[in-house]
Amino acid sequence: MAGRIQPIQWGMSAQALYDWYVAERDLARRKRLQVLWRVRSGRTATQAAQEAGVGLRTVTRWLDWYRAGGLDSVLRRVPGHGAPGSTSRLTPEQQEQLLDQTRAGAFRTYDEARTWVETTCGVAYSYQGMYSVLARLEVHPKVPRPLAAKADLTTQDQWQKGG
Repeated sequence: MAGRIQPIQWGMSAQALYDWYVAERDLARRKRLQVLWRVRSGRTATQAAQEAGVGLRTVTRWLDWYRAGGLDSVLRRVPGHGAPGSTSRLTPEQQEQLLDQTRAGAFRTYDEARTWVETTCGVAYSYQGMYSVLARLEVHPKVPRPLAAKADLTTQDQWQKGG
């Protein structure tokens, strides 16, 4: 079984694939079209992988997708083009609680937010995971620096204006 490639029923000519490859502006889709065009033109999967700068396993996966669903199946799977991503481990209610706490200025760092989520909601996130959660919610836990007790805002404002 190893090394045995299944035949491909091509739905378009090599020239049509080349034209689509040349016209494509998205780099991830363009790379896939390039590999398909090279294989359609008679190159082996290994040669196409080397020429396109991707791994052989990746090319094999793309060819399997093409066999299963045609060109649309290959191009549809490019991340960033409708890829849903993983679902949040927090429920919508927990996300709302997190938003409320962040808006109230309860967190100065992402690690404080991570600790709060773990103790309150029972969901463990890494630092980067919490950063991603808060980025999806479009909030940042950072708050302005504390103001000194003796600070005079009018004097500072005048000074900044050159007065």
